[in-house]
Amino acid sequence: MHYSKEDKLEKIVNLNSRMSLTNNLEELLRIILNESEKLFEVEGTSILLEDKMTGKLYFHIATGEKKDFLKTITMEPGEGVCGYVFQTGKSLIENDTANSPFFSVKVDRKSSFITRNLLCVPLQIEDQILGVFELVNKISGDFDQEDLDFLTAVASQVSITLERARLTQEKIQAERLATIGETITGLSHCIKNILNGLQGGAYIINKYLEDIKSEKIKLGWDIVNDNIKKISSLTLDMLSYSKERIPVYQKTSLQDIIDDILRLLEKKLQENNIKVEKKYDAPMNEIEIDPDSIYRALLNLITNAVDALQDRENAVITIGIYFPDQDKVQLEISDNGCGIPVELLNKLFCKFFSTKGAKGTGLGLPVTKKIIEEHKGRITVESSIGKGTTFRIELPRRKTDSGLTRIKK
Repeated sequence: MHYSKEDKLEKIVNLNSRMSLTNNLEELLRIILNESEKLFEVEGTSILLEDKMTGKLYFHIATGEKKDFLKTITMEPGEGVCGYVFQTGKSLIENDTANSPFFSVKVDRKSSFITRNLLCVPLQIEDQILGVFELVNKISGDFDQEDLDFLTAVASQVSITLERARLTQEKIQAERLATIGETITGLSHCIKNILNGLQGGAYIINKYLEDIKSEKIKLGWDIVNDNIKKISSLTLDMLSYSKERIPVYQKTSLQDIIDDILRLLEKKLQENNIKVEKKYDAPMNEIEIDPDSIYRALLNLITNAVDALQDRENAVITIGIYFPDQDKVQLEISDNGCGIPVELLNKLFCKFFSTKGAKGTGLGLPVTKKIIEEHKGRITVESSIGKGTTFRIELPRRKTDSGLTRIKK
């Protein structure tokens, strides 16, 4: 069936009306894609969204004979027509895929499908691109400007639907986190007492373990001891992240804090043959900070650097303390590890995001950022694949109340 312009406009208006009848995202998208397949007279339609963990595009929903298989395929950032449209925000018509500089044959090869032509538009809310909407193989000929204009109209409806679903999910997650935070805060005293008991018992066992000759007992205790440290670190991160905290300022030496951390990590540094280089400005003046929370923040960063250097030759962590002017101090923690992909850098400080897979909690860096911001400071990160990563922190040298110097952002 061929639709006139008037028919298409009526269909789009009807789609808009149907959006208000259900809050089921998948049902809405399925209706929109099925109607679009008929409206534009194409063999298939699809919506691709970004995987926030990897930066890749995946087929969230599709129609056509290969719709189920498409869900097994992902596209690298910038790959193919969909990748180009997602990165640039520019719509694209490709009526001759064989000679297209943007078209990727990967999907066709994997699905045994032949794409003759396609139309792709961004799914966008203001300046934020959420994904892309694709039409594949127009039955009656080539895609034209009219198709582009009408698909752009449909895409705006899809974008609104996706954004509404995202905001709803964020609200639900925020409510859950708030409930967890209130619970953890209420239990914090009890949790700390349990941890103190575990650590006290561990201290006594460690003290007298040298008198025991059994290597198996020592090996088993090392495992228990390591896990006590892990659960302690996780619990303290959860407590730090779950509630607002005003720093308790004291005159403190950053050098002393770093030396304490390096003593704690000395065994791990030696086991992994990691060298530590210190670059300190002289004189090393004391500054006004909360030593306990800054210790926690720097411990997270230095531990991450150690983890990034495991099994790496000529491993080096460089720690710098600089005083660029009389009002602030700058810390740099660098490693010459494998580096972090650029598409993941802006996610590092997001809660529950981790580059360590199952080994990470996704709370260490968010907690570190929260602590630095509580001090009215800022933290940034730079990284190059194969060269390493640098975290840079700027802090006021003195407590920042109203009327005192603050670091400009």
